[in-house]
Order: sequence, then structure tokens, then C-alpha cells
Amino acid sequence: MHLKDLERKKTNLDNVRTKLNNDKNILLINIMKLTKKMSFYIENAILNKNLISSINTKYDLNNSLIEFDNKFLENEKISKIKNLFTKDKQLWVYVTEVQKYSTDSYSRYEKKILSMTKKAHADFIAIGDKALEFCKKNKFNILLNISEKDRDDELASSLVQIVKALYTELNYKKVFFVINTNKSYDEPFQILPLKSFNLEKLVNIDETKNIIDITDFKIYPDIEKFIDAQINIFLENSIHSLIIESSFYNAKNNLVINNKANKKLNEEITKVNKKLQMAKRELEVEEIVMLTRKNKTILDNGEAKNE
Repeated sequence: MHLKDLERKKTNLDNVRTKLNNDKNILLINIMKLTKKMSFYIENAILNKNLISSINTKYDLNNSLIEFDNKFLENEKISKIKNLFTKDKQLWVYVTEVQKYSTDSYSRYEKKILSMTKKAHADFIAIGDKALEFCKKNKFNILLNISEKDRDDELASSLVQIVKALYTELNYKKVFFVINTNKSYDEPFQILPLKSFNLEKLVNIDETKNIIDITDFKIYPDIEKFIDAQINIFLENSIHSLIIESSFYNAKNNLVINNKANKKLNEEITKVNKKLQMAKRELEVEEIVMLTRKNKTILDNGEAKNE
């Protein structure tokens, strides 16, 4: 390859590397921001959950959002008879992110969803194009669909009100939240009833160490209103955490892809640099040869004149 062509290629590759490094820096900043937001929402969610649990233990509240409790159905035989005639009613919130590359990130979750909904009546809130495609393909009942372009910062707040209303009004027994995360290989997060929501999947902490002692607490003016407000806050913090984890996982995947591209690019630049050095040496040799020939010609001509 001609020297100028190699130099042009080297310049172009350097420009691409600069762009990749800029993209990497932006990804790292975004991941740092997401990590801080995640910590904030999870810490508050755990605080809310522990407060609600402590109040529920003290006052024995009859709230289906906290605990699905039916003493009559606790009898194993009665429960089996019930299951023969009625299906477990479930609400699923399935969130998918935009996949820029041909990766199979969601098939394991979809297999799990199909397995868990075989003997249940399942309704879906599909967030993302892939989630909608999956629900349509498997003929699930879609209560709400939100596309990638319609997602905004108010999504978590909107979902809290929608999920809470659907759960209480339509008598769902369980509410599941599905996201792509390395914190759970294929298991969904159960967000309702609250007692079944396992935050330990999302963060490696021991919730039992943060039990709140409410012995000296006095709640005004109405304990039911206070609990209702705390459940709203808990759900909003929890759903915010799950949505951030979904986008966080996607950001980390993009960082891995960026690092691979950077590595491949650096290898290509190294090859071009070697070719460039070889081309320069060859040019230097050609120049030396030409100079030597020129000098020899001058010497020969000088000797011929002297003769």
C-alpha cells in the first residue's frame, strides 16, 4: 500500500478511536449516575418496606397489598380443590430495552414466563417493542403497551398507580416484574404483595439487619392513610430501581461492546503502524539507493573528465 494511503488510513483509524473513547467516557459517566440513582431508590425502598412490615406486625393490618392472606385457603386440601376450578390470577410487567446488536438477551426470561403462566390467568403490561412482540406472539392479554419512544421519567410513577389500581380492583394474586439483569438469571421479581418482593435479588444486603423499632411511634391522623402513602412510596422506589437496573444492564453491555471494538481497533492500528514503518524504511532505502546512484554517476563523470 502506498505511504500516503497508509497515513490516511492511520488518521481515519485514530479518528474512530477518539470517537470510541468519547463514547466510552459517556457510558462510564452514565453508569456512575445510574449506580447513584439505584442506591438512592433501593435504600429508600428497603426503609419503606421495613417500616411497613414493622407496622403490619404491630397492628396486624388487613391489607392485600402487603400480604395476600386468606385463612380459608391456607388449608392444603381446599387450596388444591380451588386450583382445579380457578386459575391463579397474575399481572406481569415486562420491560425490554432496545437491542442495538444481535444479542439474545431475553429468551431465557420468556421461557420462564411461559412456564409460570401455563396454569395461570396472566395479563400483561408490555414496555418496549420486544415485550409487545412476545405478548402478541403468545396471545397474552395486553392491558397496556408503552413503546421505547413513549418512555419518560414519569414511567415509574405512572406504573405505581396503574399496578396498584389493577391489583386491588381486579383481584390479582401476584404481580411480577421482568427485566434483563445479571442479578437474576431468569426469575422475575415479584412486586406484589409486598411481603413477597425480594429486594435481596437486586442488592446483596441482609434486610433483617434494618428492622425498624416502632415501639414509641405514634401515627397521625390515620394509620390506613399512612400505610397507603408508604406503600405508594415503596412501590415507586422499587419500580424505579427495577427500571434503572434494566437500563443499567444495557449500559454495561454497551460498555463491553465498546471495549471489544476498541481492542479490535487497536490491533488494526498496530498492524497499520507496522506497515507504515516498513513503508517508510523502504522509502528511505529507495532514497539512499537513488542518492548512491546519483553520487556514483557524478563520480564516474568526474573521473571520465580527468581522463
